[in-house]
Amino acid sequence: MLIRKQNGFDDFVCIADQCPKSCCIGWQIVIDESSLGKYKDTTGDFAPTLQNGVDQGEKCFRQTAGRCAMLRNDGLCDLQKNLGEDYLCDTCRLYPRHEEDFLDLREETLTLSCPEVARMLLDPDYEYGFTEEEDERSDDPEEYSDCDLFLLDELEYAREKMAACIKRRELPFQERLSMIGAAAIDMQYSYDFGDIDLIGKTCERLDKADSFDNAVDIPLEEIEHLNATGIPLDFSYAMESLTFLAGLEALEEDWPNTTRSIKEYFMKKGSSSDAWKEATEPSSIQIQTVFEKVFLSFLYTYLCGSVYDGQIYARCMIAIWSVRWIMLMFAATDLTMEQAIYLYSRQIEHSDENINALISFFEEEIG
Repeated sequence: MLIRKQNGFDDFVCIADQCPKSCCIGWQIVIDESSLGKYKDTTGDFAPTLQNGVDQGEKCFRQTAGRCAMLRNDGLCDLQKNLGEDYLCDTCRLYPRHEEDFLDLREETLTLSCPEVARMLLDPDYEYGFTEEEDERSDDPEEYSDCDLFLLDELEYAREKMAACIKRRELPFQERLSMIGAAAIDMQYSYDFGDIDLIGKTCERLDKADSFDNAVDIPLEEIEHLNATGIPLDFSYAMESLTFLAGLEALEEDWPNTTRSIKEYFMKKGSSSDAWKEATEPSSIQIQTVFEKVFLSFLYTYLCGSVYDGQIYARCMIAIWSVRWIMLMFAATDLTMEQAIYLYSRQIEHSDENINALISFFEEEIG
């Protein structure tokens, strides 16, 4: 099996009690079957505390006022303190590491919902990229029988072209995102019509195109419909999308109010304001670099997953609009860049309901 790891994956270290947004607060922590059995059979002085803190029926740790029962007042884990790291369940041991399996390929990335990962991305010296190594591990081919390796190859190639496009700094940042969106809709049309071999090739235009208009290759009569989608950044579309975001399942208590306040802020400023222009087209290369890395994080997390469901356009648009929404959050609130990144990710990426809602939202644009 080929293991593709994000830079910094193996070096990541949890900052525990120093974390400004603990993953042990606010989230239900699901426990794997092996750990459940281990916790049930634990003996010794700590056993009663551990067993009282585990809901065997719901297969999760109990919570008190939204805090994991194992979380001590000093911000450290009582379970780890007493029994060691080997006793952590899979959820606690792996987070914020994320794995995606594609038969003979495993991609390992870091999740932006972790403040320390967001901080790492903000480091000017951190380059978003991957290392590859062969591993003797192998998975049951039957488990991934619906993974079309030819389609996966096309998606990987297209993703490389998109990753190169987002770094073309001779172009405005939003133009780069729009060009990638144009390629995504071409890819979706190729997939829908059974022309899988064209999926990667359609992204080759991203190397030379200098605008959204010549990055797209669909019939001219469909351009008007295309402009009604969220591919080019449009003020009205952005405001409507914020209303959609406010209606998602709220994992973060302030999420609905935050999204509404962002909309109110920009509605007062208007589409021709300096606030809107600077928010969406930052002049600072340093800030552009951060958003390039944020885009790559979402792109590598989601795009190749379309090998299983065919939702190429929607998954690419999640990457594009996640960046745009974080830009608006950063500009319209008192949040730092780091906070805007990890709070957005916590709200969106830790809810299957919200991810599926986003996929449906973008899928409905193109029918």
